[in-house]
Amino acid sequence: MEYLHDLGSEIRSIAGEYRLDQEGRLEYRGREVLYVLGHAVFDTTCCGTGGCRFALVPGYLTTYRARQNDRGVWISEVDPISDQEARDEISGLLKQKDFVQQVQFS
Repeated sequence: MEYLHDLGSEIRSIAGEYRLDQEGRLEYRGREVLYVLGHAVFDTTCCGTGGCRFALVPGYLTTYRARQNDRGVWISEVDPISDQEARDEISGLLKQKDFVQQVQFS
């Protein structure tokens, strides 16, 4: 699966916005996991305001920044992580390491 390294874009929604702002790599059981950190702000909801820090995990890296697309954005190849035990362990590691409230897998 392809992953586009496109950080910094603000994504607006009816409830607020989120932004991906940092990438990282984590060694896990002899493989390298690519993850992306971001933050969300809920400031236009009817029930109050809030926010959170989160991580998205595209998967295990197979090639890192191997090529660029026509906009000059780097592309990596990843294998999705489907094993629930691995997901749980990686989530725990990221919550400890980067103090995120949520971890989502592609």
